[in-house]
Order: sequence, then C-alpha cells, then structure tokens
Amino acid sequence: MISNIFKLHTKIPLFPVLIIYSITLFSLIILYSIGGGEFFPWCFNQFCKLILGSFALIFAASIKVTFWRKYAYVFYLFSLVMLICVAIMGKVSMGAQRWINFYFFNFQPSELMRVSVVLIMAKYFSGYHVDEIRNTHTLFIPFILLAIPVCLVLLQPDLGTAMLLLFVFSSILFICGVQIWKFTLSIIAVAISTPILWNMLHEYQRQRILMFLSPEMDPSGAGYHIIQSKIAIGSGGIWGKGLLNGSQSQLNFLPEKQTDFVFAALAEELGFFGCLFLLILYFLLITYNIQVAVHARNKFNQILVFGLTTMFFFYIFINIAMVCGLLPVVGIPLPFFSYGGSALIVLMFCQGLVFAIDAEEKSKFGIK
Repeated sequence: MISNIFKLHTKIPLFPVLIIYSITLFSLIILYSIGGGEFFPWCFNQFCKLILGSFALIFAASIKVTFWRKYAYVFYLFSLVMLICVAIMGKVSMGAQRWINFYFFNFQPSELMRVSVVLIMAKYFSGYHVDEIRNTHTLFIPFILLAIPVCLVLLQPDLGTAMLLLFVFSSILFICGVQIWKFTLSIIAVAISTPILWNMLHEYQRQRILMFLSPEMDPSGAGYHIIQSKIAIGSGGIWGKGLLNGSQSQLNFLPEKQTDFVFAALAEELGFFGCLFLLILYFLLITYNIQVAVHARNKFNQILVFGLTTMFFFYIFINIAMVCGLLPVVGIPLPFFSYGGSALIVLMFCQGLVFAIDAEEKSKFGIK
C-alpha cells in the first residue's frame, strides 16, 4: 500500500534545491541584519520554519503524482473546510481574521487553498480536449470551484490572495486554450462593474488604492508604508548601505520590514546588485519549472506545474511591484524570502510537487 503512494527512492534534483536554499539562506542573512544583528526572533523562527518546509518538500516529492490527481478534490475540500474554520474561529491580527492557531505557529489556510485551486483545475481540465474547454458550459464548474474560496478569502479580508487566485486561474484558462475574446469580455465586464466593486471594498482597501495613486495625500497615515518603502529602495543605490546599516529598517521607519516590505529592506542594505542577485535566483528556479512543464507528456502534470509556476511568478511580481509603488499594497509575501511560516511551507510543498512530476516524467521515458 505504501509503495503505491510513495516513491521510496525519489531523486530530488540538486540544481533547483541549491537555488531554493540559496534564496532562504539569503533571507536569513537579511532577517538577521534588519533584526539589529540578533538571531531572535525573526532569523531563528524562520530557520525553524525552513526545517518544517524542508519536510514538506521531501514529503511532496516522495508521493506519486497519481495520488494527487486521484485525491485533488479531497484536498480542495480539506482546504475549504480550513477556510471555513478561519471564518468561524480564526485568529484575528491587524484587523484581519486569516490564521488558525496551532499553538506552536499560526497557519494561514488561504496559502493552502492556492495550491488546491491549481490541483483541481489541473484535474478538471486534463479530462477535456481543447475544443471542449472552449465551450462556455465546460467553464461553469471551474468558475464555481474558484468563486467559493475567493468569497471566503475576501471575507477575511484578504484582497491580495483573492487577486492571486484570479490571476492563476486566468493563466490556467489561457494555457488550456480558452479564446482571447473571452478574456477581453471579462476585462470589460470588470471595468463596467468597477463602481460596484469599489463599494464592496473595505475602507482600508480603498485607502490603499488611493494611496497607490498618490501616497503624498496622507504621508503620515495611509501613504506612509509606500513612501518609506520608496525611500529605502532609492537610498540603497547600486551597492547598498551594507548589512546592519540601513537607516529606514534599522530605525524602524520601514513598516513590516521582515514580511511584505522585506524587498525594500534588501534594496536599502545591499542595493541594486543585491536585488539583482535575488531576481537571478528566482529566474533560474522559474526556468527549471517551465522546462519541467514543457517536457511533461501528461496533461495533468503539465497544467499542474504551469499553474504552480504561474503562482510563484505572481508572488514575486505582485510583491516587488507593491513595494516599488507600482501596485496597491496587498498582503503578498516574497517567495522563500519574507518572514512567515505558512507561505514558506506551502511553497516548499509546491516545489516538491514539481520535483515529483519531474522524476515521474524522467523515469517514464528513461531520462537520467
């Protein structure tokens, strides 16, 4: 029974693993620095969560992909139940109810839901030919499966995760062959309904959008985060001020410097080249994942890897655009880099799934 689920001698590829742990080690260095040269609490806690994430990666890489395909809807229902538990008895922090307290750490189920959505979309669309997918009736069930978690996430409220789910879903529809005119029609519909959507937003969310357009309107209030972030990024210059020498982060002018705005802290202390080094690592990992997706012969595997890679890309794009003032401030962490256990563990799990698919494809076709 166990052998039918686990691949007992799975070979995890060395190159992408080195990239992942290079990013996480880089993160620990920055967390140590912005923590004032102290291992506690951020650096040590993140290291502990990295250990948990490593187990999640090995676990996902050691399970046969057929298991995830078979139980994709069960995984989705489990994630949905956890989201409902958040709505009923979730931990409230900074005005949002997004976490379940497991005593030794707080877990954010919306992170798990992102993976679940990709899994069930891969499961659903892998059973249809491209001509069937282009039929509007075929898209009804996926829209319902997406709408339920999006509504639950918006109730927390977590606009960033809701946006990420929509972006990843749209990307999967595109790769599966849905016509461009349907995307265009959806964009027009959203534009027309903008006044309604605006009134549905919370006051702080409307303030974030307004401050994105003009943060100088309230420099000491709603616009404070993005103004301080831009100051930190700009002051870093080419080489940065050096570790432990970032004035915005060390003097606590930069809010959420260990989580959402960690990229700004990196730019201040290590400058343009420090940021470039991190982006190169991200590029190499995304390139590896794309290669796995391109070479996958199984449609489920291909959609799953593409969906997970797209999610990873949007994590990076939204976070960096946010701290640079190119997008409104939303709670999207920088992958493998921001402080926090939920995102780190789930992203390590996702990468383990990619490794499992890579190993399966290579063994199936005799590639070493």
